[in-house]
Amino acid sequence: MQIPFISRPKRPVSITIEEDAVRYVKLKAGDDLAVEEAVEVPLAPNVVHDGRVVDPAGLVSVLDGLAKEWGIAKRSVQFLAPDTYVMIRKVPYPEDVMEDELKGHFFIEIGSSIYLPFDDPVFDVVPYLPNTESNEAILIASKESVLTGYEQALEAAKFDPLVADIAPLALYRLAHEKHRFTGDEHVLLADLTAGKLVVSIFHEHYPLFMRPVDLESAADISLTETDLPASSSLLSPRAIVQELEKLVNFYRYNLWNGGATITHLLINGPYASMDELLALVGERLNVTASPLLPEPLPFTTGGSVPASFNRTIGLALKEVPHASRH
Repeated sequence: MQIPFISRPKRPVSITIEEDAVRYVKLKAGDDLAVEEAVEVPLAPNVVHDGRVVDPAGLVSVLDGLAKEWGIAKRSVQFLAPDTYVMIRKVPYPEDVMEDELKGHFFIEIGSSIYLPFDDPVFDVVPYLPNTESNEAILIASKESVLTGYEQALEAAKFDPLVADIAPLALYRLAHEKHRFTGDEHVLLADLTAGKLVVSIFHEHYPLFMRPVDLESAADISLTETDLPASSSLLSPRAIVQELEKLVNFYRYNLWNGGATITHLLINGPYASMDELLALVGERLNVTASPLLPEPLPFTTGGSVPASFNRTIGLALKEVPHASRH
């Protein structure tokens, strides 16, 4: 006899929906990070474009097939908000506003004293604890109508959309799992995906900065036949480093007035010229650079998990009850 109120609920399924594919991972239970399942279902062009679901029927068809094949229909699901429609900002608030009043305070301020690039924002806010001289919070916002497009597709495929996370937090979770950051570091995550560079910066485990950079329009692009077919692999290391250098300088001088700079630079994504890129970063930016994962994660059945699943794995870490995981 099973007693309902002490039965363990199933963990939410972790799915990322990007322009090239839908990805699903299942992590092995336990302390050692390993992957039981990693499934990638390609999406036809323009099913998802520029962060928006533009062909709902096409996406539902893929999600429905994934749900049936892997036995995950009717499960709660967590997914990532598209990078194009995510904003992270450190904002001040009056000292007489209590922590449990923050969301209500910013609900009033958004649109009056705080302006966001979305006309229909959904947001979350947390106090920025390292700051002791003034009251500041980290505001993370996305666009509600865009998220609704993903939620409706998931619901049509018989999933129960539970929560939308953001890629910088997912990748930082995975980076922290492997690098064991203390919080003193200034960590720049350079995420190369679908022809874009998405840069996020963390300090004291807080996301302080995020910016998507469209590198497809960069003048310095290498189109050699030896490169991988993924569009991010057609970007020359020099074009990427030029953009990173601008953002590192912005962080150092505009956000810290020269008082701090990037100490760790981690690069995520499959990239044909990764060694050349890492060497050029070290040379131009005077910082040690490394891949997000020093070694690829293993499958429980043997073999290595492709780097294209890193974002999905970081999302899945959100569900794993482990004291050391952020």
